[in-house]
Amino acid sequence: MAPSIEICPEIKQRAGNLFIRMSSLIVAGLGLAGIAFGGRWAMIAFQRIKSSNISATIPKLNFKGYYKGGFEEKMSKREASLILGISSTSPKERIREAHRRIMLLNHPDRGGSPYLAAKINEAKDYLEKQKRAN
Repeated sequence: MAPSIEICPEIKQRAGNLFIRMSSLIVAGLGLAGIAFGGRWAMIAFQRIKSSNISATIPKLNFKGYYKGGFEEKMSKREASLILGISSTSPKERIREAHRRIMLLNHPDRGGSPYLAAKINEAKDYLEKQKRAN
């Protein structure tokens, strides 16, 4: 039979305190490592977003002919062509492309103004009606 070794209660208490201190240091170290890896991941993600060419996915707008005045009470050929950003003699396909491009940016379901959307639609309808009449 093996002799039993009795450990002093004070030594047991010190060993328990040492274990608690060591485990809290390990937890703190793991927490710092997690923060470091998270920060590294965030920096890499930010660099990827910054270096990607997001502006290529946004339609290009031509602000050279930006019309600074308000809307006329009754739609005219000039106003319709200014709203859509095309010539008043443009073909139907060009009118539809310009309408689609502008409506993607100003649609009320995507946060655009219902008034602007109505004016854009009115301009498209007016120019298409002019094409049908000719």
